[in-house]
Amino acid sequence: MSTVYRMAWRNLGRNAKRSRVTGLGLALALALCMATLALMDGLSQELIQGTTEGEVGHIQIHEPRYLDSRALRRSVPADAQALAALRSAEGVQGVSARLYAFAYLSHGSRSSGVQLLGIDPEQEAAVTVLHRKRSSGEWLSAEATPWRQAQALSEAQQAADQALTEAAIAEAFARLEGRASSTATPTPTPAPSPTATSGADASLALAEQLAPGPSRRPGVVLGAKLAANLGLSADPEGRWGQVLELLVEGAHGVQSHLELEVRGVLQTGLDHQDRSRLLLHLSDLQHMLQLPDQAHEIALRLTDPGQADARAVALQAQLGEGQQVQSWSQLRPDVLALIAANRALMGTLVFIVFLIAGVGVLNTMLVSVMERQRELSLLKALGLAPSKVLLLVMAETVLLCLAGGLAGLTAGAALVGWLQVHGLDVSRFGEFSLSGVGMAPVLRAQLSAAGAALPLAMLVLISVVSALVPALWAARLAPAAGMRAQ
Repeated sequence: MSTVYRMAWRNLGRNAKRSRVTGLGLALALALCMATLALMDGLSQELIQGTTEGEVGHIQIHEPRYLDSRALRRSVPADAQALAALRSAEGVQGVSARLYAFAYLSHGSRSSGVQLLGIDPEQEAAVTVLHRKRSSGEWLSAEATPWRQAQALSEAQQAADQALTEAAIAEAFARLEGRASSTATPTPTPAPSPTATSGADASLALAEQLAPGPSRRPGVVLGAKLAANLGLSADPEGRWGQVLELLVEGAHGVQSHLELEVRGVLQTGLDHQDRSRLLLHLSDLQHMLQLPDQAHEIALRLTDPGQADARAVALQAQLGEGQQVQSWSQLRPDVLALIAANRALMGTLVFIVFLIAGVGVLNTMLVSVMERQRELSLLKALGLAPSKVLLLVMAETVLLCLAGGLAGLTAGAALVGWLQVHGLDVSRFGEFSLSGVGMAPVLRAQLSAAGAALPLAMLVLISVVSALVPALWAARLAPAAGMRAQ
């Protein structure tokens, strides 16, 4: 066996230029495939990390029908005791409760519909990196805004409230009936009477007593594009402080009108969030929606992300059917599908590259065998078995692949190392996101053992298969015919 490999190595050196060109081609193919797979692994890891650290977390808890309806009253308990129980669960590193709502925001003559997101800044920082997305100004204060204490209505006030409600209903029906019976000539709309004005003031006073506002303006952080649409900008020293007006409807149908103070601006890289997202303290939104100690979503961060599915099953058994527990892969199956599709595409491209490399090996070995017909025929005439001839040609192929593979591994490792440190800058193409997940503007490679071993194995396999044609031809070559070849 050692004699065959020594002869194979000598034969590769007989036409060193051709062997070097073929080996360099194999090395280049292997290095590029390693870099491509490493970039894809880095992209997949970035996609998963962006999904879990951006907002989803590793596990989320909802009311079973909340995700289908997004109804305000479909909430789960988020009091201190419930959150402490979740934090004490096995494998849980952080817990963050959140509230969502839609509202109407205005500043001066400009206005916009917004999505409100209530978070506890300290809790959220233990689950996601949302606080790192702040591009200007300050972050939300860790201390909740003080709100005035609500007071129950007395019997006289309840009676007055009932009377005001009936009067408002009667006035509404009267307007409808008057509008239905009006002729083509419109009648001028009468000015509001002092009685109606005093009734509205009384209703506002009762509502303020039942749901009083905050003692000071709550601080908020809004998306960068939303701030631009509202005509907001920081002063020369980078401070904000503008006053916004918010109209929001609570869980019980009561509308609240509040003034908010801008603390900073958030830039996530996702257009729908930067254009419509407004962040405020969880406690403030709980007061606005009249949902004390409630949350629409509780996000969990685990010490071992790979245990997300198993921990979700365990928490579901612990919490019962009143709450729905899902891992990030259940919440975002589109991310897993995108990763699988990308890997399938990269696998196809790698196969095509190595197929081309295999054609090069086939051409090299076929030309080498054709040039050595007389030599191979002489060896067979001297008693070399056809199987040994086949083994000789295959040994040349394997040695050529190993030499090219070693060079390719070295070049590929260097290229992947450079991509890990410097990355591939895609910021010139604008904001970059996949499946609604904001991605870093620099793609970085991530080399794994499989990312190096798999391309090398495919290279050797395709090259060996390609070399079977010239090897079989050489094994079947008749000595007499080969000796007569020029």
